[in-house]
Amino acid sequence: MASKIWGVLVGVVIFAAAYTCQAQEVLNSRNDAAQLGFSTGIFNIGEDKDATELRLDYRDNYALFDFLRPIGGVMVTSDKAVHGYGGLMTDILWGDHFVTSLYTSVGAYHDGDGEDLGHWIEFRSGVELSYRFDNQSRVGLGFAHISNADLGDRNPGAQILSLTYTVPVGSILN
Repeated sequence: MASKIWGVLVGVVIFAAAYTCQAQEVLNSRNDAAQLGFSTGIFNIGEDKDATELRLDYRDNYALFDFLRPIGGVMVTSDKAVHGYGGLMTDILWGDHFVTSLYTSVGAYHDGDGEDLGHWIEFRSGVELSYRFDNQSRVGLGFAHISNADLGDRNPGAQILSLTYTVPVGSILN
């Protein structure tokens, strides 16, 4: 099951990378706002011990090298697992409203009553396909993988399927 999910993820990433040159623009600090993302989904999908995921993240509008934006957040599950993370993401705008977001991050993980992922350091990587409204808020479907990259004796990893809504920080503060 995990190899099929990874195959789909790799396919989406290859598709996104292959057609980046046809994208209208890469979103960066000149043309997008800092955002807060609110997500819910299924943590450890396809496994016996899945859980509900809730996530809050901050997506900065500063762009390193004009395309890599900082991201940081926290995930909690219904099994009391917690993952705080920070990393980099890139957003590719397709036409006026569709966005592909690719990100990778690293952070501290505590399993609570949930899945033991083999180490307290875990890496989260994912892809999100979103619709971007005229006010720059978004709604999207994402797929992510958490893994310790073989830092521990075991590395079971977990897959996450989530629904995310992001809002520009400026619209919250005004």
